[in-house]
Amino acid sequence: MEQNKPFKNLKNRKFTAYAAILAALALAVAIPLNLLASRLHVIWDMTPAKLYELSDTTKNYLKTLDKQVDFYFLMDMDYLSTDDNSMALYYTLKQYSAYANINFVDFDPDKDPALVSKLKELGYDLSEGDMVFCCEDRSKHVLATSMYQYDVSYGEDNSRMVEAAYFTGENYITGAISAVASGKEASVYFLTGHGEKTLQNDYTKFYSNMKNRNYNAQELNLATESTVPEDAAMLILAAPKSDLSNDETRIINDYLDNGGNICFLMSPNKEKVVYKNIESILNSFGIAMDYDIVKETDSSRYVSGDPYTYNVSIVRADTETGTVDITSELADMTDNGYYAFMSNSRSFYHYLNSDDYSLEVGSLLQTISSTNEYGDTVSTAVGEVYGASDPLAEEVTGYPLDLAMYSTSTLRNGAKVLAMGNAEFIDDVNVSQDYMIIPVYLMLSSMSWMHDSDLLLDMGIADKERDYDSMNINSETTANATMIIFIAVPVVIGLIGAGVWFKRRYS
Repeated sequence: MEQNKPFKNLKNRKFTAYAAILAALALAVAIPLNLLASRLHVIWDMTPAKLYELSDTTKNYLKTLDKQVDFYFLMDMDYLSTDDNSMALYYTLKQYSAYANINFVDFDPDKDPALVSKLKELGYDLSEGDMVFCCEDRSKHVLATSMYQYDVSYGEDNSRMVEAAYFTGENYITGAISAVASGKEASVYFLTGHGEKTLQNDYTKFYSNMKNRNYNAQELNLATESTVPEDAAMLILAAPKSDLSNDETRIINDYLDNGGNICFLMSPNKEKVVYKNIESILNSFGIAMDYDIVKETDSSRYVSGDPYTYNVSIVRADTETGTVDITSELADMTDNGYYAFMSNSRSFYHYLNSDDYSLEVGSLLQTISSTNEYGDTVSTAVGEVYGASDPLAEEVTGYPLDLAMYSTSTLRNGAKVLAMGNAEFIDDVNVSQDYMIIPVYLMLSSMSWMHDSDLLLDMGIADKERDYDSMNINSETTANATMIIFIAVPVVIGLIGAGVWFKRRYS
């Protein structure tokens, strides 16, 4: 038997040599292939959701794109490549940049302030990681925060845990390219001709807010037009000093009959003006307008020395009844310490003769209320007579006053109306004031409810999920079992394997 041992050792060394040669050959092939793939930017995407590869929708669209699109990315790609959580975005952008009609420009905004200023001249408020797309005289802005969405949960100690992440960027990027190349716009028209506030003189800052959300705002005088333009996402009438004419009212009603949208920002007017035609439109949507100015009589609820600037409450949507939800995010803001104020506002109420079940009418903003000893909801705010004349104007007291209302009509193809009692809260003087942040967001949220500009960027590309593995260990027993399964068992198996190898090594 001892005579055979050298032969067996020679045989073992022979197989070991073969194994070493095969391993070396595998490395010799794999390393150059990886280097070549890296240099040629070849990607093997093995993820189930194809996180690192453009969808067929994007590829097919970009192949047919016949216009040059400038794609500005406000971040250095070299920096992005170091963030493991942004690999889906990094490889997606690399693939967009490979197409001939996409002029991709990535840059550090801190190192190139001149280019940032140039892009801001388009009307955008830009942050690091944002994207701007330009084609001919059109542009779109995509926020960095729209690239990913997260499902999160909270532990008993309020620790935040990411359950799943979704890369949503490709849908927005391809949609923005398509929008600027095709000229698709969500146009908001500010009506003129009635002494209203204007875009150029009063709403330049709010115009930037709309531009950031991809609304194209311009002015429209219906006295010189026979119809509302086809691209109108909505109309805005801001603090008119006089009523609409009969012809203008007819044009607006025709527009609403086809599913149009209109915002009435009806600041109190001390002149004896009766808005008969404006009221007729509001009444047809179940909303009535008071000729008043709201005053808060409880000094703890108004700004010192100014009872006409006061704390208000956001009306939450009733999710159980399926009502329109415009205010939930704003209500969450007030729950987290933000205060909502309104200033110099008139009030509205539900139109008494409105029993049309085709209408959905609701309140958005009200004066602060409380419950009295009899269980009634009461308010210390009053609506003082302001403008017009009896019997149209009368003081309103005792109950919460509506400062903003909405309505939608199924009989008019889903037409929507927003009525707010003030137009100054979004002008250049007030829009940046901290105490007006809630009404400003309410206005923007209402505009999204009327016509979501993000729909222009929707190419139907599905979100790509990246799962985060997690394990909840609720007891010491579970912890011990987990350690045995994932630590002890592999160690034991490894020791057994090593023992077998040592035993057979000299057999």
